[in-house]
Amino acid sequence: MYATSPIKTLLILAASLAALLPGAATADVVLEWNRVASDVLRDNTSLQNPGMASRSMAMMNLAIYDAFAMTAPGATMFYDYGGGHTSPGYGYSNKAAASQAAHTVLSNLYTDQQAALDAALTSQLALIPDGQAKADGVTLGASIGQSILDRRAGDGYDTMSQYMPTNEPGHWQVDPLNPDQEAWGPDWGNVDTFAVKSNTQFMPAPMPDMTSQQYTDAFNEVKALGSVDSATRTQEQTDIGYFWAYDRLGMGTPHRLFNQALQNVAVQEGNTVKENAELFAKATVAVADAGITAWNSKFEYDFWRPVTGIREADTDGNPDTIADEDWTPLGAPGGEGTDFTPPFPTYLSGHATFGGALFGVLEEFYGTDDITFELTSEELEGAVATRSFDSFSEAMAENGRSRVYLGIHWNFDDTVAQVTGNEIAEYLFENPFIAATVVPEPSALGLLLLGVTAGLAGRRV
Repeated sequence: MYATSPIKTLLILAASLAALLPGAATADVVLEWNRVASDVLRDNTSLQNPGMASRSMAMMNLAIYDAFAMTAPGATMFYDYGGGHTSPGYGYSNKAAASQAAHTVLSNLYTDQQAALDAALTSQLALIPDGQAKADGVTLGASIGQSILDRRAGDGYDTMSQYMPTNEPGHWQVDPLNPDQEAWGPDWGNVDTFAVKSNTQFMPAPMPDMTSQQYTDAFNEVKALGSVDSATRTQEQTDIGYFWAYDRLGMGTPHRLFNQALQNVAVQEGNTVKENAELFAKATVAVADAGITAWNSKFEYDFWRPVTGIREADTDGNPDTIADEDWTPLGAPGGEGTDFTPPFPTYLSGHATFGGALFGVLEEFYGTDDITFELTSEELEGAVATRSFDSFSEAMAENGRSRVYLGIHWNFDDTVAQVTGNEIAEYLFENPFIAATVVPEPSALGLLLLGVTAGLAGRRV
């Protein structure tokens, strides 16, 4: 989709050098704020779950996207700020607007990270020449960020209900190796979507019946391959399981690794800052909607995890699944704690749905699957911490498959989830990139007045 030119080659080199200096401000405001946000996902502990992380990244990147759109005549905003989705073409600094918009969103969501966020904003704004265009850009960015916060305030993200397992065959139960677990996210599937029409638009068909051959095959596969003492899982497969995990507190959720994929590919391919605004907005929105879809499926179908299904196989009605009451999965790495099975139903796999959406967007954006790139996991050390991929689909498949290697998912959790995530990505590129639901906008008047008073004469930088 975007051919590499000599100018873009220079941009790649410049961005790569900047990436060697942690904390240093970069000329690409999109990359910088995504780096900052990824660190926030790791450093904040009170909101460290896959739903909140995906929601936050989507909100921040939409704020950046709309800041660029509002300062580009003829562009289309994701949200309607009172005058439709067509840009008013404000003549303000788009970088100042984008930085302030990102800061406004993140500092409201992660109040404990205020110092780091303030430092990032100061560094980014210091790169922009002082003047009216910069000042107006800051004002515009603050309005955009607050507008998005207002729109999403009632989206259901903070709805909480107590989930009571039924303990019936085939239904989710607490990990017996971690009996103090509480189910996370029983209401996340009802959070308002960003771009897709509803949480059921891409709802998958039910999982295979427990008496089916497909279930039997999946059962026997994970029983052998995902066991902590597996005789069939290779060392590389073990490494792959850990590589993609990011399940425990302190890792920043898998969205930290997924965002690294976006950053690495964007730098490698020499994207312009405006191309990055589009790529990161579409990718994070697709991933957020994928998460809502996956969690709706999880608690709608309420299917048990392998650790329960294998230990209690004598209750599943299938004579070809043999119970092992002591079976233990390799498990998601717990760091200094006990390895574990994540605390929510299995179908769909959240990891695989997120990955299907992410890598699907990358393929749609670049118009090809065949782009080679690398990722480095903070779950591992040494040479095995970095893996290379010859295509987006290869990374997508490995990410999903990793959950079977850990013994925490059936293979149909993975394969169906990848398709679902891909379908969401395709939908975003086949339709206008605008919000799915019209929400009353309390701050629209402020944005319109800003345009009237400041005019269009400011210089964009």
